[in-house]
Amino acid sequence: MSFVPPIIDALSPQLIDVSANHPPSLAKDEGKLHAVALMEDVKTLQSLMFGAGTHRVLLILQGLDASGKDGVVRFVMGSGDPLNCVVQSFKLPTPNELAHDFLWRVHAAVPNRGVLGIFNRSHYEDVVAQYARGTIDDDLRQRRVQHIQHFEELLHDDGTIIIKCFLHIDADEQAERLLAREQSLETAWKLSADDWQDRRLFGNYLNAYDEVMRATSMAHAPWYVVPANRKWYRNLVIASLLHQHMEPHRELWSTTLRYIQESRLAAIQHVRSVEKK
Repeated sequence: MSFVPPIIDALSPQLIDVSANHPPSLAKDEGKLHAVALMEDVKTLQSLMFGAGTHRVLLILQGLDASGKDGVVRFVMGSGDPLNCVVQSFKLPTPNELAHDFLWRVHAAVPNRGVLGIFNRSHYEDVVAQYARGTIDDDLRQRRVQHIQHFEELLHDDGTIIIKCFLHIDADEQAERLLAREQSLETAWKLSADDWQDRRLFGNYLNAYDEVMRATSMAHAPWYVVPANRKWYRNLVIASLLHQHMEPHRELWSTTLRYIQESRLAAIQHVRSVEKK
């Protein structure tokens, strides 16, 4: 059974019409077991990728406020191999970052080859959020979309496995999560009046994401809508996406490591043979 959602394309339904819920036929306990099994193999694939050093994974997380981006980070770091994983969160640009092009800080955060990198928000904030709030016009948005297309093509050519996920929750679920934040001391740092201000633009955000995902979803940099009303199902989909995109490279990474193993063993044997003389 596959839990990978379809890649966004021109024929995909409007985001506002896509369900944020899990399939009713899948039980929570069963879904969690599937996620654990998938992440165990992802952990193995991470080790192979790190050793081979030919590729990197870039998992891009976008979504409305309270959609679960931090939760996905905890899931991947906790269930995968944290030694071969890095996380970059993108907040409001600093004065120094604003003095450069909008991709400057993003390019600098791309992980090394061999590493699984997670972007908690990303360069898409500069296209979606600013447009939904009316701080950039459509002309600038379209130019930025073109820059993103070229940027992601460059990353792909340099060995980047790009997985872009929109964590999809509905308006009722978002309200419930935002209210829950207010009751917990641990999440006090997340509280922001802007979250409730942006709720007034819920439809604007969905439309802006819908347009930009269709324009930037490519075979080498696909977009997926991840139903995220239920955290366990969201995690299962993320695990499935990581596994599906990494698995095709297993043979290449294994072959590369065998070559490394053989060449280094030969060097060790040479040193040992010299010591015996």
